[in-house]
Amino acid sequence: MKWGRTILIVFGAVFVTALGIDAADTVGGKEGTLLSQVIRTQEGVCPNGMAPVANIPNLTCVDIYEASTSKECPVADPQNLLSSMQNIENQVCAPESKSNVSPWRYITRDQAMQACARAGKRLPTNGEWYQLSLGMVNMHDACNIKTSAVSLTGSYNACKTPHGAYDLVGNVWEWVSDDVIDGTYRGQQLPDEGYVAQVDQNGMATVSTDNPQLLFGSDYFWAQAEGSFGIIRGGYYDSGTDAGIYTVHADTLPTAASAGVGFRCVK
Repeated sequence: MKWGRTILIVFGAVFVTALGIDAADTVGGKEGTLLSQVIRTQEGVCPNGMAPVANIPNLTCVDIYEASTSKECPVADPQNLLSSMQNIENQVCAPESKSNVSPWRYITRDQAMQACARAGKRLPTNGEWYQLSLGMVNMHDACNIKTSAVSLTGSYNACKTPHGAYDLVGNVWEWVSDDVIDGTYRGQQLPDEGYVAQVDQNGMATVSTDNPQLLFGSDYFWAQAEGSFGIIRGGYYDSGTDAGIYTVHADTLPTAASAGVGFRCVK
């Protein structure tokens, strides 16, 4: 018993001494020390262009801006599906999150998933996208939803989530990774197309109506009873008051690629 206590005391003294030396090294600017690694882990540092996310399971970072092309991409600002195909076929082309550039559009869901994976990231799920958007305010005034033209990333300073991500609402629709099969999402039958009147925990409409609902920002919901579809969220530059955090296009073909659809990545 005494030997065990002695070992613990000696070990504790050595550990405290090591931490003391480690702290001095950290203050002195040395990298790779135990303490600096612990601090770095606790801070949850995200890569450049990403903001840290708290309290959302399986999510640690989100792109601050809608995805754009990196300088290695053959086509800087894709204007059709063929241009996005050229980018995806180039192994060094990856998406970036940066301000004051054109968002990457004309991209299918599969291409967006490939692009995020190439950057060591992924597309958010439908539920993650919704949780990231919670807390946005004055979206109909703050976001690009009425201009009939795409804007450069980050142009609308007030169109921002509490996590610091710009333009989840408006500018371009954003792909999420979920599927809708024959009008069913995660085992739940979706309502008909209409204004959102009630949602589930993933921000997906469970009830729709013919009349705009102020409680849900007059956001609109699209769905079809038959077929296999992807999901885009948030609305785009010409959505008007239909755009918002509850706005969901759940009848978009995964192969669709248009001027109003883009994406962002998460980790």
